[in-house]
Amino acid sequence: MNAFLSALGTKLAERWVGVLVLPGALFTVLAVAASVLGHRHALDGRRLSHAAEDFATRYDHRPVSAALLAVVAMAAATLIGLLALGLGSAVEKVWVISGPAWLTGPLVRWRHDRWTRARAAAEHAPADERAARVAIRNAVALTEPVRPTWIGDRLRGVGVRVYGQYGLDFPFTWPRLWLLLPETCRNDVIAAREAMSGASTQSGWGVLYLCLGTQWWPAALAGVVLLLLGWRRGRAAAGNLADLTESAVDLYAAELARSLGDGPPSGTVTPAQGRKLSERFRKGA
Repeated sequence: MNAFLSALGTKLAERWVGVLVLPGALFTVLAVAASVLGHRHALDGRRLSHAAEDFATRYDHRPVSAALLAVVAMAAATLIGLLALGLGSAVEKVWVISGPAWLTGPLVRWRHDRWTRARAAAEHAPADERAARVAIRNAVALTEPVRPTWIGDRLRGVGVRVYGQYGLDFPFTWPRLWLLLPETCRNDVIAAREAMSGASTQSGWGVLYLCLGTQWWPAALAGVVLLLLGWRRGRAAAGNLADLTESAVDLYAAELARSLGDGPPSGTVTPAQGRKLSERFRKGA
């Protein structure tokens, strides 16, 4: 147990340093540089060098003050990292937002119109072009869009597709199915979820750098790049997460039914049986 706790503590410390302290320390250093350079001297390396030399001279023979300053800088880096995590959570909520209608309605209608046109084109396309047209439709959304973002519709689409195929209410089915999944399968799902969280945190850093860009314009460029990379990584992670969770239902839904004493004779959960199981899972909710 002591070895396990020691390994866990080491892993958490490494994660704390890698996710919070180091990026926060970099941001702190750049914020100090931004206060020295500003917009007018944004790329003036000589000015920054002189400021660094003056700073080093000031604390050269004051070790206690330097140590206290290092502690303050470490605390600031940690707080900034926590702020980035919080902003990342907010960004992730924006990725999967479903309302209010007055705000998201125009985007939903635009995505729905694109999807409707692509579906019509696929339905009326010649046989040799149908696969390409279907791919274009699926690139917009796998199910009829009702969210303003691709990520939101992709994650919501898992429940829609699972219910359409098996009659299973995904939010009530998934916690029970999770308990039956092999460890390797669960680890893959967890890794995909962590990848999505990492992407949203990267976007959170992008928001911070955009704010810093009000004082030092190169930081704004970095913020835009981080936001775009975070969005791209978030799309990939959300697609992977959706694929893995839907695949888990495909592979283990019948096993879940058997474990509840209602094994499907055909080896596949039918929509009627899935609806019956969903009623059992809901317990009247």
